[in-house]
Amino acid sequence: MITARVLSLDHAGDRQEVAARFGLIADDLDGTVIQVGGVDPQAAARLAAVLAADGAAAGVARDGDRADLLVAGRAPALLAALRARDPALAECCAEAVRRAHEPPPPLVARGRRLSLDGRPLVVGILNATPDSFYDRGRHFGVDRSLARAEAMLEEGADVIEVGGETARPSEPVVPVAEEVARVRPVIEAIAARWPVPIGIDTYKPEVARAALEAGASIVNDISGLADDRVAEVAAAAGAALVVMHIQGRPKVANPHARYERVVDEVYAFLAARTARAEALGVARQSLLVDPGFSFGKRPAHDLALVRRLREFRGLGYPIYLAASRKNFIRDLMGLPFDELLEGTLAVVAVGVRAGARLVRTHDVRATRRLVAMLEAIQTGEGRS
Repeated sequence: MITARVLSLDHAGDRQEVAARFGLIADDLDGTVIQVGGVDPQAAARLAAVLAADGAAAGVARDGDRADLLVAGRAPALLAALRARDPALAECCAEAVRRAHEPPPPLVARGRRLSLDGRPLVVGILNATPDSFYDRGRHFGVDRSLARAEAMLEEGADVIEVGGETARPSEPVVPVAEEVARVRPVIEAIAARWPVPIGIDTYKPEVARAALEAGASIVNDISGLADDRVAEVAAAAGAALVVMHIQGRPKVANPHARYERVVDEVYAFLAARTARAEALGVARQSLLVDPGFSFGKRPAHDLALVRRLREFRGLGYPIYLAASRKNFIRDLMGLPFDELLEGTLAVVAVGVRAGARLVRTHDVRATRRLVAMLEAIQTGEGRS
């Protein structure tokens, strides 16, 4: 299957790395840079030679029995040159350019349509656990969870995401029955009191089903859809589903994560898993993607994903930015979790400018103010 995406190579090191792989020099990568995957090697070589003769930058990198083709130049001229020689490939590239610049359509979650063409939506994290790394159980219990939900809504949260198990490897796996007992009453209470969309953070299909029955409409699966039943549960309810990348398994430390090309590998993983979700019945307009910061990644991997986050728009799904107080920010800043607000907001600012449409956060007030200011800068308009 031929795929295409527009690359984001603002960082000199990223440009040099990509150029070297395709036998080019960094200065060749001007204008729009498109990477096409899954091309026949001989056909890719012929097309690259023709495009180069016409003055475009073009290179080929062999990938097993297929090849990746890289082309760069002014988008209209580049697409016109491709159409003259390979209309199907040109259409694939034109679609990639469109996705790179247009906002995604509304997200559909159990009949609710969440518009994503304006200010990014702020997702407030509600930890219904006694051992959260951030709040250390301050919001555990229905009454305290409700108070926290109310506070986040007053601060500007658009979505409340409830989680009944910490992702920390140092804590044991929570049994399904216990996790359901933690999240179901909290979700029921929120749904009965406010008309806010509610998410459930779980990789267990039984918990996802119970949460959706209680009133949730979004499932955030940090396992990368390791269990097909999570997608089946979401599909049956018409719920939205966040598909996250992970190298390894939830709650299992992976300090020696390795990648040849982290952006390419995360992109391919998300493309495959979202296709699987659609095959299992989840509507395309109900899917979101999350590159999975700090899940099976070292800080250098996370930084590359932050710098090139815009590329994930090429998948055609909204980007779910979940970087709040993550390990890579802690490691890079050398600070404890409760002092990572500024580092988190820096990542959020870059991510929103790259096209993230939902921002998951522990710090709703600061994040809402940040995205409102970014939107004002972008649109030239006032308060949102």
